[in-house]
Amino acid sequence: MPKQFLNYGFGIVAALAGLLSTTAHADFIGLYVGVDGMYTKAEDSAGQSDDKFNAVYNLAFEHPIPFVPNIKLRYSDFSNTESSGNALYNVDQTVGVQTLDALGYYEILDNIVSVDAGLGVKRVNTKDAVRLTVGNAGAIVKNNYDETVPALYVAAGGKLPFTGFSAKAEVMAGQNSDADFSDINAEVKYNFIQNIALDLGVKFGYRAMTINFDDDSNSSFDKIEAKGPYLGLEAHF
Repeated sequence: MPKQFLNYGFGIVAALAGLLSTTAHADFIGLYVGVDGMYTKAEDSAGQSDDKFNAVYNLAFEHPIPFVPNIKLRYSDFSNTESSGNALYNVDQTVGVQTLDALGYYEILDNIVSVDAGLGVKRVNTKDAVRLTVGNAGAIVKNNYDETVPALYVAAGGKLPFTGFSAKAEVMAGQNSDADFSDINAEVKYNFIQNIALDLGVKFGYRAMTINFDDDSNSSFDKIEAKGPYLGLEAHF
């Protein structure tokens, strides 16, 4: 199944590359930098959850060179540390998930309506650590696990001319022999600064990410879900 998935994805990208000669693509070199505060209820298969704001960082580079994909990076950190105990002992438990999305994509349309598609990977790092401290003595049990999952990426959006408002939805999904995931978000953005040198906007959206680990993987998690609304800023240079 993973090989079929990759072959299908590469076939799509090859077809998209062929379309670039007859469809719209980026007219200028552009750099997009954004940061979001995502309010999540992150829950693992053991029922442990944490409601809090998490930082999500976005970076994209677009260019007008035909056949060469644009680049997008997204880093998310869903981590939580809880402490409990009394005068005799203390227990610190850390549960965390960090993901890094690295994507190469083509702009199929780039005007009032935009469509992007491409391939990439999601790098997943999970952490599960418990530290027990009794007096001056302590012990820790931990499990760190890394997984890189190939993925397909599709995005579509639209602008409301002369208003500064735009909307966008992104879908990223992938699998390999140890894990599969889906990562979907939709947002509305308003650019309150628009000129030839800089576009700066505020955005509001919702994101839902689900990662399933195979029973044969070395992860201490069976399933991870992180979903919730986010508020952010994005600059386009």
